[in-house]
Amino acid sequence: MNTDNFQKNTAYLDGVLMSLAGDKVIIISYGAKQERFYVSASGDVNRCGEQGPVPGTESDFELYRMAFLEALIEGGSIIVRQIGVDTLQLPATLGGGAVPMDYLSAASVSLKGVRALNAGELKKVYQQGADGAVEYHDFLSKDQVKIAMIKLVEAEQG
Repeated sequence: MNTDNFQKNTAYLDGVLMSLAGDKVIIISYGAKQERFYVSASGDVNRCGEQGPVPGTESDFELYRMAFLEALIEGGSIIVRQIGVDTLQLPATLGGGAVPMDYLSAASVSLKGVRALNAGELKKVYQQGADGAVEYHDFLSKDQVKIAMIKLVEAEQG
């Protein structure tokens, strides 16, 4: 694993996370390990427990980066859960109202880099793990991230 490959893939993952709305839970799996991180809408990274973010330190960001590096070296996956970015309207027969909806997307990770999964691929392998109201989405492509970053820069300058 050379540093250029790590930097390119890290920039891609960072771009994806910056492009997605709201707070996110990131699950990085590699080997027999699974690491969970909470990334706020503002980009702060904390370890993630069962009930949400765990108050941490700057080392949480380093742990996040190391988990990603391990996934690149060993092979693994990344699942991104955007928290409460939409609502699901319940039918009147279920009492009406609305419940928060999360979006799920994922990518496989290997020495070759990050490969975005489409919603159908994710749904096949992650049916059981989607608690609550969720909608499966394609992981953003590199081109989609580039466009989102250009729009972000233009918005900040405009």
